[in-house]
Parts: sequence; structure tokens; C-alpha cells
Amino acid sequence: MPVEFQYEKTLKTRADNEFVNVQMYYLLTSKSITKWLYHTSITPHQVILISLIFGVLSSVLIIQDNELLVILGAILLLYKNVLDKVDGSLARVRGTASRRGRFYDSISDSIVSLCLFAAIAYKLSISFNSYSFVLICFVALITSMLQCSFFIYYDISYIKYSGMTTINRLIESITEEDLKEEDKFTLLLQKIFLIIYGWQDKIFAYLDKYFFGRLKNKYVKDDKQLERLESLWYYHRSFLAMASVLGIGTHMVMIALFAVIGRLEYYLVLNLILLNLLLIFAIVYHYASVKSKMKINQLSI
Repeated sequence: MPVEFQYEKTLKTRADNEFVNVQMYYLLTSKSITKWLYHTSITPHQVILISLIFGVLSSVLIIQDNELLVILGAILLLYKNVLDKVDGSLARVRGTASRRGRFYDSISDSIVSLCLFAAIAYKLSISFNSYSFVLICFVALITSMLQCSFFIYYDISYIKYSGMTTINRLIESITEEDLKEEDKFTLLLQKIFLIIYGWQDKIFAYLDKYFFGRLKNKYVKDDKQLERLESLWYYHRSFLAMASVLGIGTHMVMIALFAVIGRLEYYLVLNLILLNLLLIFAIVYHYASVKSKMKINQLSI
């Protein structure tokens, strides 16, 4: 382990290629926390556990009638989101990134999400005397997972295309290599991960293959044009910036904000309407903009 902390090694991509990140405006940023933890014996797995505790505790606090408890819950939720980035950054800078850590992180996020939406459903059902919020929150939970998975799919695609290394796979599956190299507990975590996220990844892999395939069939005649299409498709910065808004951080910030002002139902509206419209628009924009550039490129040949 190097003596000096090297921030560049904490990043999944180059520093100039990062997208929307509101955490840089927090009092304690993921960078400063990672730098401090780097010189301690605290492990990335322990950071994930702390993040999980923050998230579960926040789901209890944000639905309380005491304003101070709600504010505390909102702060814990915001820093659960910060710690989500810290565990990966700490693992990368120490060179200890692992498949087990990848599954720990994703599964803990799903537990926190389940707790948050259950808490919101309970709070709003009592407040409005209507158990229809149970169904509404369940749908909102599913759509939030899909929105986040959409961004993660193209974030991983971007990382791989840019030549950076990552232990994440676009489509997770238990391979022969996994069976030989991973221990039984890691394989169990992988199976749980597949139950939660596998179907989501397959949806976006299918959509990606479909839209990319349409462009490939229409505009690609040789390897040079294929390389051009891949560059436009997977290195599309404006699309990726748009997609990053759909990440889990946006949901955490919105839930924290509307919990503090006592309007959690507003979050559900934004989740189910605005963010889903953004998801659809991002898919359409991605395809249409790349198609337009490929068309111009073809005409210039």
C-alpha cells in the first residue's frame, strides 16, 4: 500500500470524465472521508455495513413526527449515499476491490431501498388513511430500481469502453471461473444479487442490443464505421450525464428533502412521473442523437 493517498486511484474513470455529483457540495465529501479512512484499519466491507445501518436507521427516523429526528434521518440518508461511494473508492485506492464487496454493496442498497419505501408507505397510509400507498410505493420501488439499473448499465459500459478496469459485469451470471475461484458465501451473495438485479440488467441489455443493432445494420459497412458507432454509443457524454440523474443518489436526496418538508408524497410523484419520463427521454435521445451523427458521418464519406 502506498504511503501517500492517491485520489486518482479512487476513481472508476478519469477525474475529467465524472458526471453529476452533488456530493462535492457536502460538508464532508466522499473524497475527504476516503482520504481519512485510507490511513485507518477500517475496511470497505465495514464501510458498507455502516452505510447499511445509516440507511435502515434513516428509514425509521424520516417518518417520525419529531422534526429534529426527521432532519437527523435525512442527514443519515444523505451520508448513506456518500458512504456508497466511499467503500468502492477505498477498495480501489487500496487495491482490494472484490466480487464479494460488489455484491455486499448492491444487496445492502436493495435492503435500504426496501426499508425506505416500506417506511414511506406506512407513513403515507396513516397520514392519508389509505392503504393504496402500499401499492404505489411498491411500484415506485420497482421503477427506482429500474432507473438506477439503467444508469449503472451504461456507466459500466462507459468504464469498459474507456479502457478502465472494473470488477462489475454488464450481465452478471455464475460462470465456471466463479465456481472455481469464489468461496461458497460469495457465490450465495451472487445468487441473491441475480434474484434482485439480474432481470433488470437483462432488460437493458436487450434494449441496448436492439437499438445498437438497428444503427449497426443501417450505418455500419466496415470496421472503421463500427468503431465510430461504438464510440458514439458508449462514450456519449451528454446522454451519460442525463442518465446519471437517474442514479440512486438522486432518489436519496429527494427522499431526504421531501421528508424534511413533510411531503414524501411529492417524491412519489417525481419518481413515478418525472424520472420515468426522463428514463424514456434518455433512451430516445440516446438513439436519435447517435443516429443523427452516424447519418452525418455517412453523408460526409
